[in-house]
Amino acid sequence: MLDFIARKFEEGGQEIMSAITFVAFLSLVIIIERAYRYWLQYDLANSSGFMAAVQKMVMNNSIENAIRLCKKARPKLLPYVMSEGLKRANDSTEEIEHALETATLTAVPKLTKILPFLGTTANVATLLGLLGTLFGLMRSFAAAARLTGSAKQTALAAGISEALTATSFGLGTALMCLLAYGILVMKQTSIMDDISRNNARLIDLLYTRKMKIKGGSSGSSSSSSD
Repeated sequence: MLDFIARKFEEGGQEIMSAITFVAFLSLVIIIERAYRYWLQYDLANSSGFMAAVQKMVMNNSIENAIRLCKKARPKLLPYVMSEGLKRANDSTEEIEHALETATLTAVPKLTKILPFLGTTANVATLLGLLGTLFGLMRSFAAAARLTGSAKQTALAAGISEALTATSFGLGTALMCLLAYGILVMKQTSIMDDISRNNARLIDLLYTRKMKIKGGSSGSSSSSSD
């Protein structure tokens, strides 16, 4: 296997192949880091169950318990955003919305950073592959100009092999980057949509709780006046 890789590196031109390998390695680091963050650190797999527990605590007027539940679930992003809204549970709806919006704006950069660079590495890998193609063709034409006979054919074959090897490696790296980018963007969007959806749900829950408390207070006042 190592001999095969070494042979391909030599066929494709060591400078170009090394550059593409560096781009591939950098891309893999980004892919692994983002995948770890999205699936293991930031995403709350059972968000519906979590929100059901929060709803139960909110409707029982146990806001502090709901906040503690959110803190236990960190560094998941949804609980962080929910906790910021719960801290303003006794404020106006506009203030709660503002707190949730601010928390969401704090969370979103954690999701979006670094990932766009995968698009750059895909383009760079493609261009490096094309550069390797040009170097291979230049080598072939130079050989055709100065050599004759079997030596000319050997040099032409070597140049074409260099061009095709570099191009295939560059395009393969670019395809890996683009596929990973698409999957990661889908996961990123899923997490952001989950946060937005539950922001609206929490606002509704806190508003319902406030009306319930107000209704209970009005009922108590009427009973006292009677």
